[in-house]
Amino acid sequence: MLKKLLRNISFTLLAAITVVLVAATFVEKYYGCGAVKEYVYHSPLFIALWAVLAVSGVTYLLLSTKRAATVALHISLATVLLGSFVSFITSERGSIELYRGAVPASMFTTNTAELKKMPFRMTLVDVDTCYSNNDIETYRALMAVDNKVMCDTMEISLNSPLKREGYSLCINSVSEEQLSLTVSHDPYGLPICYAGYLMTFFSFLALYFDRKSLWRNLLKKLGKREGIKKEEYTTSKIRRSAAIVLALTILGIIRWYDTGLFPVTNGKECLLFFIWLSLLLAIIATYRKELKPIAATFFALSGMALLALPLVWESEGGNIPPILRTPLLGIHVTTIIIAYVLLGCTAINAIAALFLGYARNKKDKMEKMAHIGRALLYPATLLLVTGIFVGAVWANISWGRYWGWDPKEVWALITLLVCSLTFHTRSIPAMGKSSNFHIFCIVLFLSMLFTFFGVNYFFGGLHSYM
Repeated sequence: MLKKLLRNISFTLLAAITVVLVAATFVEKYYGCGAVKEYVYHSPLFIALWAVLAVSGVTYLLLSTKRAATVALHISLATVLLGSFVSFITSERGSIELYRGAVPASMFTTNTAELKKMPFRMTLVDVDTCYSNNDIETYRALMAVDNKVMCDTMEISLNSPLKREGYSLCINSVSEEQLSLTVSHDPYGLPICYAGYLMTFFSFLALYFDRKSLWRNLLKKLGKREGIKKEEYTTSKIRRSAAIVLALTILGIIRWYDTGLFPVTNGKECLLFFIWLSLLLAIIATYRKELKPIAATFFALSGMALLALPLVWESEGGNIPPILRTPLLGIHVTTIIIAYVLLGCTAINAIAALFLGYARNKKDKMEKMAHIGRALLYPATLLLVTGIFVGAVWANISWGRYWGWDPKEVWALITLLVCSLTFHTRSIPAMGKSSNFHIFCIVLFLSMLFTFFGVNYFFGGLHSYM
């Protein structure tokens, strides 16, 4: 009885939080970020929903399974939530303005308009607006930092914050005579969150090595498939695809060499990488007997991406904002795009399965295709989680906070929450039915599409460069 109650509470709250997040992004469009943060994201009720979800979910899991990797994964996610809560109640964030030649400053203004004193003073020594060999604007400043014991000259630049005595200072804006810094002091919540990130990543990996895990069982079922007609692909089709892959590879390498960054710096480059990866996986699948049934989905996915290319073709491919000039950009974006390719494959697989199941009355094949979709969701989710966590680390380095409720961040979280529901086939019996699973894969794909396209064009925000 207790297990059933905890299960109902957990999944009801998970669904409710997802709906609230969706609604909040649209409310923000018309009422602004400040109002949504005050009345939704930072409200006691919303925080309470997350807290009850974490407690009920972990308790239900401990009563339901003894699988170490599964338990560790959910405890890790709860740790991330705990770290976020600790950051919310203990961290200090604000801004400070420094002027060349002015007296040393140690007071910063918090986000609630209070004045706080840091345990050191800073003097702006010099500000450089320099240019790289590619004429990409970057910023650097030198500051004298004095804590009454010693005085150091320290450098700060974009994506390279100044860290001192638990404080992190990031460049907000610069001019020749002025430097505006974002101040962050989060000595307790940040380490807990980062520990949760690492725990989540390794717990997810442990699921792949657990011989009794659902993923390993799915792979065994796929390896024993019989009687499935393998589609034959003409040599000309494979050669055309290989030619496109080769051309995109050459263009990508040229762009990479020209900018020094992996070519995923705008929407056009991201979609081209999506097409390149889809075609590459399609070609590989045609030469693997056990993967041939999903080769068609990768080919179809690349075709869909080609049709969407005009939507992002106007993305600038020249000047790259200085804040993007970091290796973390490539890691963050590529892991998420690979996840999106796999999620797209599950959606096309789902559409084909539903057609075969209901239009052709081949329910057995629809069930077998559900095994393919479930197997693909495991690496897709791991990559999606990794991409989100890397983005959080990058945000902390660049802006002094690892989560800011930007619309793109929120919709990435929404996609992850929707994705998580597909794994709970024992707790949600309806999800164990192949037809429901396939429908949910399509919903998940639509959420992913809105995260990639809709947020950029409808909401904007920090990620609007995409």
